[in-house]
Amino acid sequence: MKLFLTSSCVSKSLQKPFLKFLNKSPEQTKLYFIPTASDVEENKFYTCESMDDFAAVGINPIWYALKYKTKEQIARELSNADVIWVNGGNTFYLLDVARKTGFIEIVQDLVRNKGVIYGGTSAGTILASPSIGAASWGGEDADKNIVGLTDLSGFGFVSFVSHVHYDPVKERKIIIANKKELPIYAIPNGSAVEVNGDQIIAHGDVEIL
Repeated sequence: MKLFLTSSCVSKSLQKPFLKFLNKSPEQTKLYFIPTASDVEENKFYTCESMDDFAAVGINPIWYALKYKTKEQIARELSNADVIWVNGGNTFYLLDVARKTGFIEIVQDLVRNKGVIYGGTSAGTILASPSIGAASWGGEDADKNIVGLTDLSGFGFVSFVSHVHYDPVKERKIIIANKKELPIYAIPNGSAVEVNGDQIIAHGDVEIL
């Protein structure tokens, strides 16, 4: 599996490692951009910033909203993807829609068995973990469980929990207090965790707790 997990998409400091990570040249890379997590957010500036990040490295992302898609549509339309990039917003809402549309099952197969790259910003990064419980960490800035999910199981692509937008000064003690069995990769803005098969590479100031 190949994953590129970020807090703030492909910011300037991540451009070189991201381009090196891709299987193809940016111009030839078919990247499907999933903005669904921001459906319920009033301020969507980060969605526009993410689109700009891809344009800056020469990728023309394909905007792909999930809300009104059927499982059959998703399976057909994502079958030619090189990269599926799930952007930020409310993680609980994202997981709910991903389950209801069948996106979870389809992307599981594409990433695990078909060589499609999975990328994430914020909520999309959390979704790659075994559980999205980390979305509720962070006090007032944490995601609210607006859909009342009780099963918080994510993709489980990685054997660690991702905490995004990490501020070590404000959050380190809180994050450690929430730690259970799995290690926590605390990812500040401008940093990323790259997964390439069995290899895990931290870019930037990622802290493993």
